[in-house]
Amino acid sequence: MSGDDPIAAALLSNSTYERLRQERFGWFKQPLTRKITLQGYLLHVLAGVLPVLALLPRELRALYFGSSVADAAPKVGVVALIAVGVVGAAGVGLAAVAYLRIRHGDEFDEHTAHSVLNFEDLCSMAGLATGGVATVATYSFVLLGFGGVDAVRAWMALGGGNPFAASSLPLNVGTVAVTALVVGVWFHVMSAYLHVRGMVDEGIAL
Repeated sequence: MSGDDPIAAALLSNSTYERLRQERFGWFKQPLTRKITLQGYLLHVLAGVLPVLALLPRELRALYFGSSVADAAPKVGVVALIAVGVVGAAGVGLAAVAYLRIRHGDEFDEHTAHSVLNFEDLCSMAGLATGGVATVATYSFVLLGFGGVDAVRAWMALGGGNPFAASSLPLNVGTVAVTALVVGVWFHVMSAYLHVRGMVDEGIAL
């Protein structure tokens, strides 16, 4: 039965970590490597901000971005940067948990297993929930631009800030997009490596 039911197998296994992981409530109970992969996809979506901004109406681009969208540093780029930072940090945290699992195998005592699981939950919530919300917020501001300059001015008249105005942070959209793309690819490679390493070295399905 346990071979057909991974939850039952975890509950009956000698691994304190896996047993506690199945017993506790959690919104993100996917395998570690799958969560790292999902965060990689989120980063790819964030990297797509650059080409989407390049598709905005010409009048809006000329007004706020000048001759090059990639070299512009609008406020929406800061929102994207925050999203990249949150997702990136959370993914590194999940990779650290996976490394601990590989290094220590099933040797965690109950206290240590609880601590590691708490950290895993924190990283999962930050990367997939907070990072997901930040990604949606980024694209919400970007999509506003497709309404043209009039839509942006109407938004500002309602009390909203101008997402396309220059930010005080001298970091252009191109840098943010490339960073998101590179880190996203790294997450995919790291996820595959950790999965294989866990299975080969410890027989652990990460």
